[in-house]
Amino acid sequence: MTDPAIALIDPDKRLGTVTRVSASSIELTIPKALAASGQRGLARGATGDFVFIDCDQETILGRITDVFIPERQRPALERQMEVDASAEPQGRAQLLATVNKATHKVTRGINVTPRVGDGIYLADGGALAAAIREALQGEIEPGKNERLLVNLGRLSGIADAMIAMPPEKLFGRHCGIFGATGGGKSWTLSKLLNEVVRLEGKCILFDPTGEFAGKVSGAKEYSFSNANEEQPLARFPYRQLSEIDLYALLTPSVQMQGPNLRSAIKSLRLAGALQKLPFRYEVKAMEDGSQRFSVGKRGFVEVRQSGVVRKAGNSRHALSLALIELSAELDSHYCDFDVHLLSDQIKEECVKQHTNDGMGSYGTHDDFALGTCNSLNVRIENYLSSPEMRCLFSDEGADICKEIRDFIADPTQHALVLSFEHVSFKYNTRELLLNTLGRFLLGLARQNVFQECPLVCFLDEAHQFIGRSIGDDTNHVMLDAFGLIAKEGRKYGLTTTIATQRPRDVPSDVLSQLGTLFVHRLTNDRDRETIERACGDLDRDAAAFIPSLAQGEAIIVGPELPAPLPVLVDRPEKGQQPGSHGPRYQAFWGSTPGSVKT
Repeated sequence: MTDPAIALIDPDKRLGTVTRVSASSIELTIPKALAASGQRGLARGATGDFVFIDCDQETILGRITDVFIPERQRPALERQMEVDASAEPQGRAQLLATVNKATHKVTRGINVTPRVGDGIYLADGGALAAAIREALQGEIEPGKNERLLVNLGRLSGIADAMIAMPPEKLFGRHCGIFGATGGGKSWTLSKLLNEVVRLEGKCILFDPTGEFAGKVSGAKEYSFSNANEEQPLARFPYRQLSEIDLYALLTPSVQMQGPNLRSAIKSLRLAGALQKLPFRYEVKAMEDGSQRFSVGKRGFVEVRQSGVVRKAGNSRHALSLALIELSAELDSHYCDFDVHLLSDQIKEECVKQHTNDGMGSYGTHDDFALGTCNSLNVRIENYLSSPEMRCLFSDEGADICKEIRDFIADPTQHALVLSFEHVSFKYNTRELLLNTLGRFLLGLARQNVFQECPLVCFLDEAHQFIGRSIGDDTNHVMLDAFGLIAKEGRKYGLTTTIATQRPRDVPSDVLSQLGTLFVHRLTNDRDRETIERACGDLDRDAAAFIPSLAQGEAIIVGPELPAPLPVLVDRPEKGQQPGSHGPRYQAFWGSTPGSVKT
C-alpha cells in the first residue's frame, strides 16, 4: 500500500486557485508562473506540470496544458524591465483522475467536481508515482511472493517518479508503439523485449530491418536469408502455406489456368494418398515404373514413377471414384503435396475431357490448353528456383515451425528473434512469409498451446504487413494474420505488440483492439488524428504534447492507466540498443585526404 503519511497536498507548493470549471478541464490563476526579471528560476507552474486540486476528501489529478497572460495585462508585461509587472498569469489544466486523500487510491474518471476557489498544488513526484504504481500493480497472484512488474521509466519532469506495470495490464489487451523516426520507438521496443526476458516470459520478435540482431538478452535468433553464426538459416515449410497463398503467388487466369491448377492440386493430393494407402486398392507395377491402382470394376488410376497422375487415355470414372472414396484424406486447405511436381501435373491436366469411343476415358493431350498454361508453368518453375523464394520452397535451413514449437516447450528459452532483413520484397515474399507465420501462431493458439505459457509477439514496421493484400483481383490474400491475433488471440494467451511510424496505415479495426499505447513524437497531423480516434483517453489537450515530445519520451495511454502518462522510457543498456542510426555522413563523406576544402 502507498504510505498515507506522504501528503498529497503540500501547502508550500500551492500554485493558485480554480477560477473556472468545465466538464474535463479547469482554468486557474498561477501568480508565481511569471518569469520576472532576474527571478526566472523561482517561477512555479509551467505547461506539462502535474497538479493536485484540493476537493476536501478527494483530490483531482490534473496537468497544466496552457499558461497565458490575459490580453488586457499584456502591455504591463512588456514594461516589466522598468517597473514591477502587475500581470498575473492564468492557465488551463486537464482533469485526469481522482485520488483519495486518505488511501492515495487513484481512480479513473472525475468522481468529484472541482469548485471555483479550490486550491491547486504542484504534485509531489514521489507521492504521485507511488499512487500511480499502486493503481497499476493490482493483486498478487496466489503462490507468488511479489508482483511481476515491467519497468518502464519515470514520469517526465519528475526525477523520482518511477513507473512500472504488471505484464497483464501492459500486454494483456495488446500493445502499440507509435512514433516518427528518431522519436525513440525502437528503444521502447527493445526495453519491452528485454523486460519480458528479465521476467522469464515468452516473446517472439519479427525483425524486418535486422536492427535487433544481438540486442535481445539471451535470445535465440534465426535469419530467413544470409545466415551467419549468430543467426542460422531458417525456412518456412511450404506445406504450411494455404492454397489461397499459393493462388496469390501464382495468379492463374480464370478461364484455363485456374481450373487446371485446382485439378492438378487434387491429383497430387490423390497420388500422395494412394501411395500412403497401398493396401486399400489393388496395385499393379508397370515396366516403366508407374503404378496402377484399381478403383471400382472398370478402371484404374495411374501414378507415374515421378509421382504425378497420368490422365491421357485413362478412366475418368476411376479417378472420380477415387476422389470420392478418399475425400476425407484429401480434405485440406494447405499445400500438403509435392509442389515441385506441380508444373508436371498441370501438363497432365491439359487433356481433352472426352474420347470418341464412349468408354468414359480422358482423351489425348490438348495442345491449346497446354499453350495457355505455359506461362503459369514458367512462373511455377521460376518461383521454385528463385533465390528470393528459398525461404519457402527450399529444404535448406531449420524448419521454423518446429523451432517455434521447441521454443515454446523449453522453459529456459524466453526470446526468439526472426530476422527478415534480407528477405526480398520481390514476389511479395516478405509479406507472405510473415503473414503465414502469424497464421501459424494463431493456429497454435486455437489449440490452447499458450494458455499456460502466454506469448507476446512483437512486430516492428507493422504498416508493411497489416491491412494490405497481395495477388490480383481474382486471386488475392489479405495480410490479416496479425489483425486476427489482435482480435481473438487474447483469449488464447497470444497477444501482440505492434510498432510503426505510420499509424494511419494500420487498419482502424486493429487499432481499436490495442489496449496500451506508447505514443512517441508524431509530427504528421493525420497520424495524430488516427491515434486520437483510436484511443478515447487521449483528448486534444493531451495530444497537443505529442509533436514536442523529447527523444525517448512517450505518452502512455490505456484502459488500465488512471490517465495518459508522459513517461521518459528508460534508455536500453548499451548492448541492447538497436542499430537504428541513419546515414553516417561524418564517417564516410570526405574520406579522401585533401578532398574537402574548408
